[in-house]
Amino acid sequence: MNIKSSQAPGFYLDTLPDISNTDCKELIRSIEIQADTSDVFVWLNQLRVAPYSYDFLDNRSIKSPRYVIKNLPPLKINAHFLLAFHIYRFKENSFIAARFCEPINTPVDRYINGLYIEYRLIENGSKTELWCKIKGFVKKDISSRGFFFVFRVINKFMMIRQLKIIKKLSQRLAQGKVETKIHDIKSSYAQSGLHWWLFCRRHNCKGLIT
Repeated sequence: MNIKSSQAPGFYLDTLPDISNTDCKELIRSIEIQADTSDVFVWLNQLRVAPYSYDFLDNRSIKSPRYVIKNLPPLKINAHFLLAFHIYRFKENSFIAARFCEPINTPVDRYINGLYIEYRLIENGSKTELWCKIKGFVKKDISSRGFFFVFRVINKFMMIRQLKIIKKLSQRLAQGKVETKIHDIKSSYAQSGLHWWLFCRRHNCKGLIT
């Protein structure tokens, strides 16, 4: 899964200041895709409406769209992203950085003071490297370290699945094998699923597409 032939790029998250009385924990994963950055960015953009991982866990068993969403609104700061995040910074065809919905819900707020995620695209000849970095500010007690260990294990399975699906769809798009359709935006953010229930639980979350 990880790209072994190149160094990790610089991330926007690297510029975030530390939070006092926490340990900064980072997870990095990557995959190489035979497609242009613009083909990959399409699917990162659509993480606003579907998780593209295990839909039976995070999307009420509704399959994440395998088509380009024609009517998806433009990206904007604070838009809801990946079920339990809000877009923090972005650059078209380059990266999307997001932060956890705040305030962080109980009981997760007992363990972390902040969590961020960034997807970054690096052009590599005719291919694109897709990198994902998670940066968490974890409290210093044993239970918080245990929480992040469990989070890391679960994230590994979810993220590997997601990156593989994005790779497949990006390569199909590059080959002209993906349709463009109107999507029922109101059916997105079903406000159910494991990730949403643990980390968001807001039925009127600011930034939702309506």
